[in-house]
Amino acid sequence: MSASDLFLLVVRWLHVVSAAAWVGGSIFYLVVLRPALKRNPDTPRGLVSAAGAEFKTLVDACIIVLVATGAVLAFDRLTERAVDTAYAATLAVKVVLSVWMFVQVQIQRRRAAFLEAFGRLEEPPPAGLKRLGRAVSGYNVLVIVGIAVLLLSELLGALFERGLR
Repeated sequence: MSASDLFLLVVRWLHVVSAAAWVGGSIFYLVVLRPALKRNPDTPRGLVSAAGAEFKTLVDACIIVLVATGAVLAFDRLTERAVDTAYAATLAVKVVLSVWMFVQVQIQRRRAAFLEAFGRLEEPPPAGLKRLGRAVSGYNVLVIVGIAVLLLSELLGALFERGLR
């Protein structure tokens, strides 16, 4: 194994670990932590804030690592002869969705800061179509898109392997 192969292996590993940490942490938040906090409204605000701050730090680190490693991996793969139009198009979709996720994180943080400035951690429960809109927005949609990006990563691997044959 050459030094460049070892470098790419480490870069790929960092990329996967960062994606798994962010998406996995988000799933944990939605499926475990958020419902537990709703069932136990007596949970100290300091604990909730501390957990949120720690997760924010993790997400920020993951975004930095994903952008840096993603650029290296994209350059490496796009310079290979095995890459075809399907691979490039799939990579473009993955990049667009990833950038959208990064932007959504910032939007959600601003929204949370705005609500907190007025002494509320959440908005009042919506009714009707607003409830449906809320279910497919915010952190929920970040998790869904994150899972889709992971699927696209697997598809990229399969397309690349197909191109090598």
